[in-house]
Amino acid sequence: MTSSPDEGEMRQGTLARPDQQCHWRRLERRAGTGTVVMLHGAGVAAELTWGPMVTYLDAWRTFLMPDLRGMGETRAADGHERPFSLDEVVDDVEALLDAQDIDRCDVMGYSFGGLVAMRLKQRLGARIGRTMLLEPALLEREDRATMVRVRDGYAEAARAMREAPTPEAGIVAFLDLIAPNRSRNPRAERMMIRRLAHRPLGFANALDCVTDAVRHLDRDALLEAQRNVTSIVGGKSLAAMQAYHSTLAQRRSDWRYIELPGTDHSLPFQKPRRLASLLQEASSLYNDGD
Repeated sequence: MTSSPDEGEMRQGTLARPDQQCHWRRLERRAGTGTVVMLHGAGVAAELTWGPMVTYLDAWRTFLMPDLRGMGETRAADGHERPFSLDEVVDDVEALLDAQDIDRCDVMGYSFGGLVAMRLKQRLGARIGRTMLLEPALLEREDRATMVRVRDGYAEAARAMREAPTPEAGIVAFLDLIAPNRSRNPRAERMMIRRLAHRPLGFANALDCVTDAVRHLDRDALLEAQRNVTSIVGGKSLAAMQAYHSTLAQRRSDWRYIELPGTDHSLPFQKPRRLASLLQEASSLYNDGD
């Protein structure tokens, strides 16, 4: 447990689930109101994703940051990496909300975590308030047939992570799909690869989890369940993703879309302070009701 006058008090622990030990971090500030649950992306842990950003966020009093299955310090009791479904991940998050006595919260999700956030809202309804999505999985393109076809490439990247002597080729294949317009600065590229190679089998399982959702989840029903959404996409990210989120905002009065210039899919790591400012603004939008 650590604390400081400016940063508040940080606690961490593990929630025992039937097949997982789910690690979490909880920051309590002295100001702000309500709770936000922050769900990271595939291949990266909560602390690495949200640590640089949470310093600039003070709209909420409580920040709950779990490590999702296959990532960070969340592991099966025997340490083995196993495939998992989207609903198993949502089960973990819901169980954590119950264990932490959180009756209502906003939710913030990046990439894979954005898909988890939307599914959590679909399941829990009014228990989830505002939703903030950073390049969420399943909303990369409007055309479903194209989505399904593109996911074949992600499945191949996951297979390479499992079967190749090192996971690097599979990770680069993933990056080429999700961030084809990235700068490819050698230092930044090495950092991204190291970040994603921490638990390559867990990363591969998360990619396959999303692929399964793309193929089988009813996206229209998922979107219908969403309320009070802010979505943020990088200015250097896929044009099809930018167009789809813009279309969603045009169709719905409770959906706000923001493009963050100079960033790609790694936006939480590239401009954490600017992103935090946008999320602060999002915290004041919409009514508190469902």
